[in-house]
Amino acid sequence: MLSRLRDNIIPLTVALSLLMELIDATVLATAIPVIARDLSVPVLSLKMAMATYLIALAAFVPISGWIADRIGARRTFLAAMGVFLVASLLCAIQTSLTGLVLARALQGIGAAMMSPVGRLIVLRHTSKEEMTRAMVYVTLPALIGPALGPFVGATVTTFLGWRSIFLMNLPLGALAIWLTLRHMPADGPPEAKPFDFPGFLLSAVGLAAVMTGFSALGEHILPWQAAAGLSVAGAALLVLYWLRARSTEEPLLDLRLFRHRTFDVSITGGLIFRLSNGAISLLLPLFFQLGLGASVMVSGALTGLNAVGAVSLRTFVPRILDRFGFKWVMIWAAVVRGATIFGFMTVTSIHDWQLIPLLLIGGAAQSVVFTAINSIGFADLDTREMSPATAFTAMSRQVSLALGIALAGVVLELTAGSAATTTGAEMIPIHAFLWGFAIAGATGPLSALYFLRLRRGDADGLRRKRRTVEPYGSAKERFRAPRSEQREAAE
Repeated sequence: MLSRLRDNIIPLTVALSLLMELIDATVLATAIPVIARDLSVPVLSLKMAMATYLIALAAFVPISGWIADRIGARRTFLAAMGVFLVASLLCAIQTSLTGLVLARALQGIGAAMMSPVGRLIVLRHTSKEEMTRAMVYVTLPALIGPALGPFVGATVTTFLGWRSIFLMNLPLGALAIWLTLRHMPADGPPEAKPFDFPGFLLSAVGLAAVMTGFSALGEHILPWQAAAGLSVAGAALLVLYWLRARSTEEPLLDLRLFRHRTFDVSITGGLIFRLSNGAISLLLPLFFQLGLGASVMVSGALTGLNAVGAVSLRTFVPRILDRFGFKWVMIWAAVVRGATIFGFMTVTSIHDWQLIPLLLIGGAAQSVVFTAINSIGFADLDTREMSPATAFTAMSRQVSLALGIALAGVVLELTAGSAATTTGAEMIPIHAFLWGFAIAGATGPLSALYFLRLRRGDADGLRRKRRTVEPYGSAKERFRAPRSEQREAAE
């Protein structure tokens, strides 16, 4: 056991940094009604605090690969964790929605360097045969975060106040920094690659404008006219980036990666699938607390069950993919995930029998899709393409989550009517959540349709080959050296 931990210390160290990010996301969602009451703001306005973190992360993550190549992945990883921890402390001392949103943006900038660079380090030190296993180690603690985070966050919020949930990052961050300094390999010589500064401005400002405008719909921070105009302007900048990237030798976000079908399916299909993850992260805590009347503690425990289902199956996912391949496993898992979200439309009480199975099965199906799309995106890439692909993958992940949160918030505001202005002291009618669950559930079958683009044999290089056992008495068996001699030869 200790030997296996030592062999996988790099993936586990990176996983610890991812754990901090996901604890922040899940804890904040559970505490939204409490924070809204304390800051005297509408509950749904806090979707900006959730989305801003992801927006900043998505806007700055494309530059992470270049910085890692330029100054070293290990140095970048350490600096990013430092920024993230400082921002966590700033979040804990805010007294206004604006201050909390700005502190969350700084957290996102730190996470933009921390998450993709950490994954890049793992990819550079892992063979393709072991990549799926390494990704399990990287993402398993990150799944434990959503499983424990909501309940731990609810407990901390109840007994210590919501500000303490951000302080939980400090000991985790300190441990991750110590492990990095002690075990992570030193950086090699820097690569003096040219930096696409105009491309960075177009992509970063464009992404930030589109998602900020969409997330601000509801007039909590900006008038709807300004929010819509911001989204349109951002979309125009992204179109300009696309036109420029087609004629640039070394673009910041290399669109040529989409010529690999496995990468295209991972990014585009994964983006569609993850919309539901973002939407559910906002809908479920509000549904439990303000729709069904559950306490913060009960809401945290129920929300965490979704991740418990994911953790329960995660270690078996590589074996399932090895046995059946990627395509149809991904398709059926996406359909099942969508069906479980549709199932929430039938829930009218926290005592309904179907609630816990829906949470557990949905989480298990989600873990299958996440493991698969995290792996196949790199199946056909060469070493030179790993760095830009890592940044692209991390960016698309945050874009989909932020869009999912914003979409769920907008739909809930439209269906809740006057109840959408509650500061957490009033209930929201259950029927107001139905359209949100319907739209979130539809992303499962829609992503499955995109997964159909995979062909037979795609990503087979990531599957472990099953060893053929020779029958006793066969020629190969008779002339095989005794196991003791094999061990001596190996030594």
